[in-house]
Amino acid sequence: MGKLFIVHPNGSHIYCCKECKTPIAAKKDLLDRCKTLVDGQGFLFSAGYNVKESHVSERIMGAAEEDTNIVRYLSCLKCKAYMGWRYEYCENKEHRYREGQYLLFPGNLCPGK
Repeated sequence: MGKLFIVHPNGSHIYCCKECKTPIAAKKDLLDRCKTLVDGQGFLFSAGYNVKESHVSERIMGAAEEDTNIVRYLSCLKCKAYMGWRYEYCENKEHRYREGQYLLFPGNLCPGK
């Protein structure tokens, strides 16, 4: 295995992996802080950095059939800690704006420099 290439997002306000302090997201990319999920609160970002994406998975987000989404689970590139997921496809038309966005859990993040 080769050496890891860690990307540092532009800007002074970033979010890092709580475990290893690797930059994961930039505040300038934050779209929404109020996503309430079964797993807890989530922050929706337009971009994610230094994350490894899993294979595509189907995830039911609510009680209804139309709340099924196709996602890729995200882990920290350096320490492999679970970060959240990226939306690939949202069956519910009202949620299509989430496609391509990164949903990260604030409990797995810490402020960075």
